[in-house]
Amino acid sequence: MLIRELLFCLAALCLVAGRPALAAGGLEYVTVQAEGTGMSVGNATASALAAAVTQVNGAALASSTISAEVRAAIDTDTASSFAAASASAEVVAQQTKGVVRDYRVLAKSQDGPLWVVSVEARIARYAKSAQADRLRLSIIPFRTTRDGQSPVRDRFVNELASALTQSRKFAILDRQFETERQAEMAINSSADAPVEELAKLGNRLGTDYMIVGVIEDASVATRSVELAGRVLKSHTGRFSVSYRVIDAPTGQVKFSDSWSRAAEGAVMDVLATQAAEAIGRQIVDAIFPVMVESVSGDILFLGQGGKSIRVGQRYRLLRLGREVADSHTGESLGREEVEVGMIEIVDVQSKMAKGKVVKATEDVARNFEPGAYLVRLHSQEKAAAATAGTKTAPEKKAARSAASIQKQSEGDW
Repeated sequence: MLIRELLFCLAALCLVAGRPALAAGGLEYVTVQAEGTGMSVGNATASALAAAVTQVNGAALASSTISAEVRAAIDTDTASSFAAASASAEVVAQQTKGVVRDYRVLAKSQDGPLWVVSVEARIARYAKSAQADRLRLSIIPFRTTRDGQSPVRDRFVNELASALTQSRKFAILDRQFETERQAEMAINSSADAPVEELAKLGNRLGTDYMIVGVIEDASVATRSVELAGRVLKSHTGRFSVSYRVIDAPTGQVKFSDSWSRAAEGAVMDVLATQAAEAIGRQIVDAIFPVMVESVSGDILFLGQGGKSIRVGQRYRLLRLGREVADSHTGESLGREEVEVGMIEIVDVQSKMAKGKVVKATEDVARNFEPGAYLVRLHSQEKAAAATAGTKTAPEKKAARSAASIQKQSEGDW
């Protein structure tokens, strides 16, 4: 008995000594109440603990932590004495590697051959990042209509994920590397995994919206032109994609659109990037338009940054007005947007951007209040962004040469 008591004390000291480090490692402890049934008090207590772990971390972690060894370790006579109950709790904490930090029996009763036990337990839970509370999007790898389009499809999906992630408005859930994720989770559930790793198993996030679509066209056509005794080749790239935003729980299509462009000299990577940026901007603007968060003189601080906003771009400055409702359905169509000026982006950071007022029909600094103003990319800027970078340097040089030859030929004629 003395040896057993010493072992319990050592286990308790190890747990206490390790708790601050565990908490610092991304863990938090949640107190829950649960009920279990079994043919004995011990079995019913183990079932109650499994139910408690399930409440916090899901059934997968409960089945792996409340094992047969844990069930055997639970003292069947939990009410025999305070010391016995404490020892049982410490053994369970040790056996579950701290997933069940401790517990106490609230009530027990017998219903025929079955025992019913209620417990209050403190369960370790992996503390998710604050980003997990954002609207969750998953980009499902787009379908293709032709063989050989997988590389450009992957480029497009990666760029779209980057554009949406950099908006810092969504929690983007990966769907491309699911096999690798599952392999990593298998390591976390191994026998020698610490409690921080075990607690991660019950934190798989479900998505709110899925972005799906089809790459309709991704091709480059080459055309040869003989001019003044020289053969010049020109390339025209075509990229077309249709996409939908689907409510994952219901399957309802919330938004549907397409993007298509043909550009001289464009390679597929360039067009895929342009498509991803344009679609990402459209999705963000539809759900979370760029708001003016603060004003200092003629400088506006915008609540978005990253790659989606660039220095030199011009944005329309809009003031929000009254809410508009659909006459048929009664649903809100949003609020009026009254254009009151123009701004030019002068600085871009990872989380925000600064815009300087170029012109304004009202004193924004005087009238500012949170949620009153937003900005939308000017239509000319959209057009410039859509055509930027569609020619490589050699192609631009060839185009200039062709234009020069053409001009000289016209003069000779």
